[in-house]
Amino acid sequence: MVGTILFLVFLTAFLLCGLLFPRKRGTKRFCALLAVAALVSEIFFFHFHSFHLLFGGYERTEIPLSSLAVSGAGERPYASRENGSALTLTLPDAGRRVGTVALSCSFAEGADSLEVKISASDESNAASLRQNVASGTVLRGNDQSSVIVLDLTGKVRTLRITLSCPQQRGFEVTALTLNRPVPFSLSPVRLVFFLALMTALYALFAFPSMRESYENAKILFLRAAGAMTALLIAGAFLLTVLRNLNAAGAPFSSPAQTSGNQITEELVDAFEAGQVSLLDEVPEELLRLDNPYDWSERLQKNVSYKWDHLLYEGKYYSYYGIAPVFLLFLPYHLLTGFYFPTPPAVFLFGGAGILFLSLLFCEVVRLFGRRMPVGLLLSSLAVLQFSSGVWYNFLSPLFYEIAQASGFCFTAAGLWLLLRSGVADGQGKIRLPSLALSTTCLALAVLCRPTLAVYCVASLFFLALGLARRRKTVAAAGGKVRRATVSFLAASLLPYVLLGGAQMLYNHARFGSFFDFGIQYSLTINDFTRSEYHTDFVLIGLFNFLFAAPILKPEFPYFFSNFSTLNTNGYYFVANRNAIGLFFRALPVWGYAAVRPAWKSLLPEERKRALLLGLPTCLVCPLVVICSIWESGYGVRYACDFAAEFILGGMLLLWLIYQRRAERQTKKLLYGAFVLSALVAFAVNGAMIWDYLSKDGALRLFFLSLARAFSPV
Repeated sequence: MVGTILFLVFLTAFLLCGLLFPRKRGTKRFCALLAVAALVSEIFFFHFHSFHLLFGGYERTEIPLSSLAVSGAGERPYASRENGSALTLTLPDAGRRVGTVALSCSFAEGADSLEVKISASDESNAASLRQNVASGTVLRGNDQSSVIVLDLTGKVRTLRITLSCPQQRGFEVTALTLNRPVPFSLSPVRLVFFLALMTALYALFAFPSMRESYENAKILFLRAAGAMTALLIAGAFLLTVLRNLNAAGAPFSSPAQTSGNQITEELVDAFEAGQVSLLDEVPEELLRLDNPYDWSERLQKNVSYKWDHLLYEGKYYSYYGIAPVFLLFLPYHLLTGFYFPTPPAVFLFGGAGILFLSLLFCEVVRLFGRRMPVGLLLSSLAVLQFSSGVWYNFLSPLFYEIAQASGFCFTAAGLWLLLRSGVADGQGKIRLPSLALSTTCLALAVLCRPTLAVYCVASLFFLALGLARRRKTVAAAGGKVRRATVSFLAASLLPYVLLGGAQMLYNHARFGSFFDFGIQYSLTINDFTRSEYHTDFVLIGLFNFLFAAPILKPEFPYFFSNFSTLNTNGYYFVANRNAIGLFFRALPVWGYAAVRPAWKSLLPEERKRALLLGLPTCLVCPLVVICSIWESGYGVRYACDFAAEFILGGMLLLWLIYQRRAERQTKKLLYGAFVLSALVAFAVNGAMIWDYLSKDGALRLFFLSLARAFSPV
């Protein structure tokens, strides 16, 4: 009742504001139509089950519990055993039409839901029960969930209800009612979400300021992009808090951690002890195995070992990057004596990555999208951020996610500073400090995650163009070309030499080779020392990361994964089956199909820059990363290594067509397509994040209630 009152109050307030304050008649009309749409969808979509009993001649009946046959009961006749095992209630002769079954239950401490399965016989199947013809989940404190809808034929004869508690806790049925209507309760949460989303879309489509070009409305764009980025970082913080609450029952991890993981503790302790091998001793029984890298042999002989650590010449090592250790975890331990907790570390790196990705996008706009409308650019930024892949790191913060979030952060920062340095402008001054910071960040990305070295290679094309332009500019001004060349090379390449050299020395100290990162020595589920290349495994990654189409269902979260191993015959590790391809998560990626008209719109000099700058960074490097993942198997979190760069490439091609070749009507279609792609990106990526999120923990009831709030009931 309280929710319904709040719904009506919010709806009335929105309608009044929409009719009184806007000057344009179109905006007033939109607000009125939106209010009507919100009310209609609330009544006829989210509550269509509430009308289930209207025309069926259903008679509400309170069933005495004493008339039920019970099996699986504990000490009390209608209560489960304390371990929450299944309780079955059978009504042997209902003798009436049954449209709903309503259960009133009490829960033991620690129980928050019951899984209900109903079997029944009716006039169309009288000789035996139809097994599990209906099912539902009863949530503690949620009256709507206690009513389960049935679609049976004629009078029901036997009704069997089986209840079980997922938490293995006790429960008791206190009342059973047939044909009780599904409670009608309007949701203010759904209303606010719907109104906010539709109003944002309307603003992008209808506000004249959104149609202004970037060069005419730069301040508006930067403010809006800044506000969006702040909201996204707040969203990342919220996900971190929710995950921590669910896993640990507290919103924040204690800063006084006395233990940690492979990156936060073990590498810290090793470096403080002045060694590159980890301090833990390798068990002798592990070293005596015929093949310690064979997971099946370790399992068969029940040998203890450190999971996902490197074993080399009788010592443990870590494969994971040392940049986060030296930048955060080691200084923190030296200053406080404690180990920095993992969840806030992932948030710090991932949140900074979100910021740098927005800064990178703004720099791309300055260079290549000055005549693009603000609304289209903001939609592009939303698609890029929603689909970047960094979000999965906040939901499962382990040492893997430290490496990925920090690598994402430094790659985005490095690419932003690379563009900001002026090497891609084709004109203007080259900023050597920005250039030095750029290559420093890109080198640090490799020290977080070696896979990201591909972007260092791509940066060399930027540097080559920048050096050629700097030499030409200095020569035209009568300056010293040699000095300019040396200063440019020192600023751009010295970070690669120093940090890359440090990584190579670290590799040599561990494995006797400057170029051996050691992943083949991992004690994981597969033996990387003997793994063989199969093209089929590469295709699995390409399909799932790029082309897997979502499955659409009329239930929350509406978009579902479509992971496939392509019927390959062999062992391929799958960390999770969460897969919707970038071509469906980020629709502007389809811009790659327009490469021919985009190419024709370029001048000869522009074509050279596009080939040297755009092709390696936006297409070749992402594809190389995807193809290289085959050995590690599939995990959706790997997307943050390549998704943003790949999406930017497709966007830039469409921007080029918009600015160079599109007629007025085509521009309108492209504008609308980008705005709608932002909505699709929000919905599809949100569904993937929901699927990836662990919902078993302290917040299980909250997550179940949230899912039900956005589902038709």
